[in-house]
Amino acid sequence: MSKRFTIGRLADVTRVPAKTIRYYEAVGILPPPQRSESRYRLYSQTDVRRLELVRRARLLDMTLPEVRELVQQASSVTCDDFQNRFLEVVRIKLKDVDRRIADLKQLKNDLHRLEAHFMEAEKEAVADHTMLECSTETCTCLGRTSGNKDKRQEVPLWLDKYESKR
Repeated sequence: MSKRFTIGRLADVTRVPAKTIRYYEAVGILPPPQRSESRYRLYSQTDVRRLELVRRARLLDMTLPEVRELVQQASSVTCDDFQNRFLEVVRIKLKDVDRRIADLKQLKNDLHRLEAHFMEAEKEAVADHTMLECSTETCTCLGRTSGNKDKRQEVPLWLDKYESKR
């Protein structure tokens, strides 16, 4: 008989918590395991490989539906077909990572602009009110005056552009 693992041993071998293994079973990413006479879950070496695939796919930021598809294909298509599909998913993920890096760079620029604004506004700040009580026309809490207290201007943020596209 081939080697069988309890859920605790499977968790140790794959570095996936037992609670997560049960969750993957509940949502259909992993098939229901065999059971011992005393109803303990029993896993095979194939289950170990399947769970290692799931863990690695999740580390690559794959969604649960993407992982479910890969697991299904891992046991139903040839290695070549599996590799081709995995490559497609990897390429999609690379594009997503590039987009997220660009978004983070814009966020960093926004944070630098706000930091600069607050450093400048600190010189003009009036400490007799809260931000919500201030006059939107003249206060520098979230806008700048560019030396003209009668002309308030918002600090331009990339996020504002993003929100308007939705």
